[in-house]
Amino acid sequence: MNRFSSTVALVSGGARGMGASHVRGLVAEGAKVVFGDVLDVEGKALAAELGTSVRYVHLDVTDLSHWEGAVQTAESEFGPVTLLVNNAGIVAFGGIDSMTPEEFRRVIDINLTGTWLGMHTTVGSLKKSKGGAIINISSTAGLMGYASIGAYTASKWGVRGLT
Repeated sequence: MNRFSSTVALVSGGARGMGASHVRGLVAEGAKVVFGDVLDVEGKALAAELGTSVRYVHLDVTDLSHWEGAVQTAESEFGPVTLLVNNAGIVAFGGIDSMTPEEFRRVIDINLTGTWLGMHTTVGSLKKSKGGAIINISSTAGLMGYASIGAYTASKWGVRGLT
């Protein structure tokens, strides 16, 4: 199939799980895909498996320079980004009384700030393509609260707010 034959996609958190499924699906439909993750072994293996329409980049979504490098790779290899999939995310369990401020910040930094950085960095490339889309992955935790995952819930509500 070729529903995405004119698509240049950038996917965060693409080395495994849902992100890898997004990458596989886009490639199967004809897209050119740059995907990033901090899981380099898994990411490189997936890129090697999927072939020439895919590029893997190391992407810590909390680091602006990593996002800039990912967009630059997409543009130099395939052209302006036409689709951003903000998929990277983590969960940390713990109540208000047991989670440390550092654990809370890490979840917010990856899930919410990382999503914002992806949008912020990619929007210029999306404008060059004269169209495109941003898909921000949230969760049912972005619709209702859950006990013991307050940081995750707050981050996913925030992602919905950005979207």
